[in-house]
Order: sequence, then structure tokens, then C-alpha cells
Amino acid sequence: MLRANKGSGNNEDRDLWQTPKILFDNLNKQYNFTFDCCANEENTKCELFSSNFKEWADIELLNKICWINPPFSKSKEMFEHFFKVITKGVAIFRCDNMETKVWQDIILKNANWIFIPKGRVNYEGFIGKSSVFGSALIGFNVKPPIGLEGIVLYLRV
Repeated sequence: MLRANKGSGNNEDRDLWQTPKILFDNLNKQYNFTFDCCANEENTKCELFSSNFKEWADIELLNKICWINPPFSKSKEMFEHFFKVITKGVAIFRCDNMETKVWQDIILKNANWIFIPKGRVNYEGFIGKSSVFGSALIGFNVKPPIGLEGIVLYLRV
């Protein structure tokens, strides 16, 4: 198990934190994800996945609805690539530092909506009751999630 680090940066200690199964299953009912952009055999949430998403080249697959929970230490490059090659998708990411470059220069300029869930996301793979930071779902060319408690912020429709 990995220990939380009191929110001090996007470091490799949190790269293997996994989306909670219950949250992913709820989202997958609505979106029917085809591809997990940042996963390995142990933590993938989809049948099709890539541990090296930047080298993924199956354009037909990338036209489907994709899921991404990027490794914290590589979040900027993963989001840049996500918005460049994916046509539809949903991401999960920490939202306690929305003044950072990854939020200001990439996410907020490309996403259609941000969903802030009520309460903290309890990631799998770390010790503790819940994350020490808030998380957000980020949507790109799909409708916001239904059946979850929280607030949707529309960026562009």
C-alpha cells in the first residue's frame, strides 16, 4: 500500500493509485468505456488498455469513449496527449491545485465540463480513509455523469 503525502505535488508515489471500482463501474454503465489510456495488467479498468499511451496508434479505437486516470508524475504529458488524440473521453484527476499549468493550460482549455463529486474519492492503493485532496471528473465530448452526487461546471457545450 502507498501512503498519502499530504498533497505535496504530483509525484511517483501516487502513480499507482487506482480509481475505486464502484466509481468506475458507475461511470462505465453510462459511458461504456472502450480503452483505459494509462493502465497495466494489474490495474486496468477496461479490456483494452495501454501502459504507454503516448505510443498508442489505433485511431479507430481512440474514436470510442476512453478512460484516463493518469499517473500523477506524468499528468501534464498524459493530458496533452489525451486531448490531442482522443475524440471522446472521461478523466479523473486531483482538483486541489487548479492554478497549475496542467489545469490552466491543458484541462480547462480543452474539457467540456468538470464534475466535482461530493466528498473525497477513496482511491485504491494507498493507506487511509480517503485522499487528502479533492478529485474531479473531466469530460471531453461526452455528457456529464448521471447518478453521482456533485456539481457540474460547464466549460463549453
